[in-house]
Amino acid sequence: MTPNDHRASRRRRNTVTITSVATIAAVTIGVFGISQYSSGPTAASAADASTTGAGALDLVVDPLPVTASASEQPEAPAFRNVVMILADDLDWKLFDQIPRLQALKERGMTFTNHTVVDSLCCPSRVTIMRGQYIHNHGVVSNIEATGGGWPTFQRLNADEDCLPVWLNDAGVTTALYGKYLNEYPTRPDGIRYVPPGWDEWAVPISRGDSYSGYSYTLNDNGELVRYGTKPTDFLGDVLNDKARNFIGSTPEPFFLYLSTYTPHKPFATAPRHLSAHAGTVAPRTPAYNSFGENEPAWLRQFPQLSDWKLAELDKVWRKRARSAETVADSVEAVLAELEATGRDKDTLVIVTSDNGYHVGEYRVPKGKRTPYATDTVVPMIAIGPGVPAGAEVSAMTSTIDLAPTFTELLSGTSPDWVDGRSLVPFLTDGQTPDGWRGATLSESIGETNVSDPDYLPYIPPPFSALRSERWLYVEYDDGSTALYDQSTDPYELRNIVDAVDPGFIAALSAQLSQLDACSGSSCREADALTITDPLPQAAG
Repeated sequence: MTPNDHRASRRRRNTVTITSVATIAAVTIGVFGISQYSSGPTAASAADASTTGAGALDLVVDPLPVTASASEQPEAPAFRNVVMILADDLDWKLFDQIPRLQALKERGMTFTNHTVVDSLCCPSRVTIMRGQYIHNHGVVSNIEATGGGWPTFQRLNADEDCLPVWLNDAGVTTALYGKYLNEYPTRPDGIRYVPPGWDEWAVPISRGDSYSGYSYTLNDNGELVRYGTKPTDFLGDVLNDKARNFIGSTPEPFFLYLSTYTPHKPFATAPRHLSAHAGTVAPRTPAYNSFGENEPAWLRQFPQLSDWKLAELDKVWRKRARSAETVADSVEAVLAELEATGRDKDTLVIVTSDNGYHVGEYRVPKGKRTPYATDTVVPMIAIGPGVPAGAEVSAMTSTIDLAPTFTELLSGTSPDWVDGRSLVPFLTDGQTPDGWRGATLSESIGETNVSDPDYLPYIPPPFSALRSERWLYVEYDDGSTALYDQSTDPYELRNIVDAVDPGFIAALSAQLSQLDACSGSSCREADALTITDPLPQAAG
């Protein structure tokens, strides 16, 4: 299914078509009898809301507020360099079980609601480099056969107009060490190819072996270097050494993208960590081996996992934990080198993941690609001078925001078609800036097959999901819907879509439709809409 097919499918399911914030207000008020629409909460609106009759829905739809003037804004930290360390399949539960990773929360700023646009490797990584939703950049899967992978990215000429090119044009020295995009390179004559914008490049060309950590070949700035099976050949350590050398020898400003293959299966692990986490098991959260009532049909098909299967999942968890220690190694290597060279004083470090991962939640054995927080809300920590240590940001942020953030920090320019917003205002004091978005979009619209390294037979139908600090609303392409109130249901186990006022669902669906078809500035208009309301009850 192409992005256009997906949008058309969703439009057919929606009974209300919304094209602007103003139209949402008109339709919501006129059709569903919503009590309030305003440009912001006022004393009058609060008074009116207090007199609303039982069963009616109190809804406030807030368009983008006016942003404070430049003179009122806190001064942004002066970063000369940016380092992004991107893990592969690292979820919050696993992050918090690795003490060295968990300790980063005290050292930097934690973004607790950082969402991925798609919980799948290649589409997510393209989003990071392009600052776009999947329906706009068009790389919808991991492999060319289903509309994704490096071949699709290159065919769309996206490699010529993305983050490293924008930074390079601004005089920034760039480096990528590690995983690039699935199916890179695809043709024998392209194995020495270095995409535009990268000054330093060390990326494996042997795909399967790259995930194991041994017996791989690096394209090292156009030269092919073969590594074997010695402990010193472990890919994570080789990449860490290159990162240290780059930090220590490169003139400022620079951008370093250190992209790990861990803890993605088969869970590559440095020899020093092979005996770690011997007694750990997958966390038994309320969602573990369970799902709630009124769930969509795709989820209800899963039986309770057997004791044997649970034991196997615990083995998977231990392997993932050992593999995640290598992510901590990368973070430590980067931070130590920055301190040793004095470059910690003007460098921002971002630690995050391309997507999350579930192990036994909702009775789905293991994997990703669901709309639940296990898969779509991922770790992100910002560390650097002037960034408040120990601070938490609960505002909704997204992978579409990374490219515009890095270009602003490094004096580059993002094209007008970028969908995301710069996170720079958060880095001063952790406060949410005026006009920030109320919700993010996640979408899963690409097909898959057995040749995909992330293929699993148990994934949901294509979907689009709207996530705010309180709500998760999902529309699947098979016509099913789901709504979870995270204020009372943090594990997303009770689908209350049939128990709330239909007008509330219509408002959520309208905003989701607008985001699902947005591009560039219209995305920032659509996501700025906030729909707030006490838990709505169905009219009696």
